[in-house]
Amino acid sequence: MKQELSTGPYKGVRDFYPRDWMLQKWMFWKMAEVCERYGYENYNASPLEPTELFEAKSGQEIIENETYNLVDRGDRRVTLRPEMTPTVARMVAAQSRELPRPIRWYSIPNLFRYERPQKGRLREHYQLNVDIFGVEGVEADIEVMEIGYNIMKNLGAKDGDFDILINNRKIMNTLFTQYTNDKDVVYKLSKLIDKKKKLADGEFAAAVSELLGDKAVAFITAIENSSLEEVAVFANPEDVAKTKEIMASLASKGITNARFDITLMRGFDYYTDVVFEFFDVHPDNHRSLFGGGRYNDLLDIFHMDKVPAVGFGMGDVTARDFLEAHNIVPELESMTKVCVAPLSKNELAFAEEVAAKLRAAGVNTEIDFTYRKYDRIIASAQKKFVPFLLAIGEQEAASKQLSLKQTDSGETKTGLSIEDILKTIHG
Repeated sequence: MKQELSTGPYKGVRDFYPRDWMLQKWMFWKMAEVCERYGYENYNASPLEPTELFEAKSGQEIIENETYNLVDRGDRRVTLRPEMTPTVARMVAAQSRELPRPIRWYSIPNLFRYERPQKGRLREHYQLNVDIFGVEGVEADIEVMEIGYNIMKNLGAKDGDFDILINNRKIMNTLFTQYTNDKDVVYKLSKLIDKKKKLADGEFAAAVSELLGDKAVAFITAIENSSLEEVAVFANPEDVAKTKEIMASLASKGITNARFDITLMRGFDYYTDVVFEFFDVHPDNHRSLFGGGRYNDLLDIFHMDKVPAVGFGMGDVTARDFLEAHNIVPELESMTKVCVAPLSKNELAFAEEVAAKLRAAGVNTEIDFTYRKYDRIIASAQKKFVPFLLAIGEQEAASKQLSLKQTDSGETKTGLSIEDILKTIHG
């Protein structure tokens, strides 16, 4: 007996039917539009990478618990990429001497991570990656945050819909030394702070107490009440000044929803300096949207000279959740503008002639070859979100005069030439 196959996708991934993919493409375009406005070039790479790359950059724990791994027929260990940063590091390292500086790149790859599917997290997703290499100064940090801000605006967000949280890993490292010099404890504290917003107050306090003992209360007070002015008491003045400069520059550009947050850590260990996160303030979707920071040691695993770098990754799942929470999912038309529908095979030759003229004029046109009843043809075009319908019967084929119907309103114009139709479609 043959096994009955499921028609559903693998757990934690999605099928994109045309209507769903239409919204994906719209989001990708809104992201790419802003990146290219700032001079960023699009790149891509295979989703398969040598496992050793992620072991060197992300650590053995991720490989063992969070990635899809295989051994190929050449006995090589291969991993489906869980993130793009190690890949872009490899690509930059491969042609470091040839690439003109600064390097401004962006990509929107699909990524794979084996984890429990939940709201905002799936086993496969698409992610915008924006990176600038070769700039030491805060100008690069400011630019990528400005790009993130303008992408949010390009997606339809208002300033009051999200916050931009900013911190500096060097400030945090100085803070940690006030309470412990144990590197293992510092690592655990940083991971704990990174997930603080997901923990109940009691859970977080108990975990800190376990790590710091009688210093826990003072540490918790420090991270819950520290402003930039307060951290200046113990932090390196240069790190504080850099963070202030970033926030002042953003404000001068009209970006007023940025604020310092000492509890912001970001999960990855390769961040070396400034980190930032875009956070949804909607009560139904109160969560991190995306973030990034500076990672000047990115090429160390290739034993190359340091190349300063800063960037961020923005996932499509959280972007979609944001649009839905704020009720700003756009109404999108199909890329197909006209459906030409011969009502019988006798009108097919004329229908193809009409479609060819529309296509030659740059109008995306489909022909309905089903020869169904008129009301079923209309219903099909409406379901596909095709805005215009040209039904061609005996009368239209004989007179060469056409009737153009708008599928949403039902408004119909009759006695039209191809030129009339093009004027109507193009407004």
